Amino acid sequence: MPKLNNLYVFIDKLKWFIYDKVTSGWDALLWSVNAPVANTRVNADDTKIIIYVGEFLPPRIARLAKWCKKYESFTTILLCHERGFVEKYSNEDINYTILFRNKWHLKRIIRNLPAPYILHGFAPKSKYPYIALETSKKYHPASAVITDYQDVFVLYYGHDSTLSWLKDELPYEKLCFQKSDGIIAHSLEPAVARRMWEVKDKKKRLFFPLYADNDYFCSTPKSFTADDIHLVYAGGVMGSHRDKVHYGSVQFHWLIDYLAKQKIHFHIYPSPSILKADYIEYEQIAKENPYFHFHLAVSQQDLGKELSKYHYGIMPFFKVNSGQSDLKHKYATTLKMFNYVEAGIPILVSQDVRYQSWLVERYKLGIVIPTKEDFKDIRKLICAIPYDEQINNLYQNREKLSLKSHTSRLLDFYKQLQN
Repeated sequence: MPKLNNLYVFIDKLKWFIYDKVTSGWDALLWSVNAPVANTRVNADDTKIIIYVGEFLPPRIARLAKWCKKYESFTTILLCHERGFVEKYSNEDINYTILFRNKWHLKRIIRNLPAPYILHGFAPKSKYPYIALETSKKYHPASAVITDYQDVFVLYYGHDSTLSWLKDELPYEKLCFQKSDGIIAHSLEPAVARRMWEVKDKKKRLFFPLYADNDYFCSTPKSFTADDIHLVYAGGVMGSHRDKVHYGSVQFHWLIDYLAKQKIHFHIYPSPSILKADYIEYEQIAKENPYFHFHLAVSQQDLGKELSKYHYGIMPFFKVNSGQSDLKHKYATTLKMFNYVEAGIPILVSQDVRYQSWLVERYKLGIVIPTKEDFKDIRKLICAIPYDEQINNLYQNREKLSLKSHTSRLLDFYKQLQN
């Protein structure tokens, strides 16, 4: 089965590689003669324009669009690669969704869009945000260009990597840090990356953690008893066929085994963007293990309500399971933490993810788990503090980490860059 799943992953990559090569020649020719792109007409009226652009759509972008439009009048445009668009990550606050197929198609689209605008590139893959940046600066120089990072690739293994796709991406990442008018940092990683890329000029920067979406706050805690505990994980999962050095932190076979032996229920809601080859073995395990439950992916709009059915959200990311750098574990952040906050369920977080475990401790959002082996007797840690007390602490503090409380800072940042 692992070999077959590897084949499916390879075929998917090959399909998109061939598609890019076949279509690029045609779009390069159309670019050279300045041919317009069909179905890209935008009616912005008198509103400001934000263009979000990148290869793989993350869920944070539609959330930002929604909250920006709560306070100001914007026309929002999403430019996303056909391969990376996930409908469950979008919402009705994106006014126009335009999918591009290669870099020349993207350049053609940007050249013909109305300006000025705010170009908000989303990473961690930086190739297409940089191509958009370069095209925008040439044809619409009055527009502000931002690159937005949650994950930064140079932190995974430094400047050198044996992964060919990662080596290809790193030069674009450096260029985005050097040439963007501003950087939005959703974690502490971009501050470290700026030093690693030796970017000396002080770009305008905004530290803007992912934050919780107030619209999805749930306040209906599930009744708790020590003999019927349900833990839930929402996010990326990978099968055993994937490289353990890079993907080991999201391979959960060990955790399924640990929890089943304690008769603790473990639920997984996979990211809508993952390949079927990466979760098919989890579906099979769920058929055989009464304490493991693998669910269908759900949209961001429905995720909080779904997660609120359980007792704890978990972030079981330990360094012993992965070959990624200490810097990555120390400074990373994930949206799932804020999804758990929205759901109103306490968080069980690994001490190894230092920034995130610090947030959990500082705002009393849950319990920090010292080591992987502590999951062998997790009931002991869970029951050390009354569950009602854990819930009340979370409710009292989550407004401080919400989009409602912080969106004005993002809007001020946009204005600074446009002046």
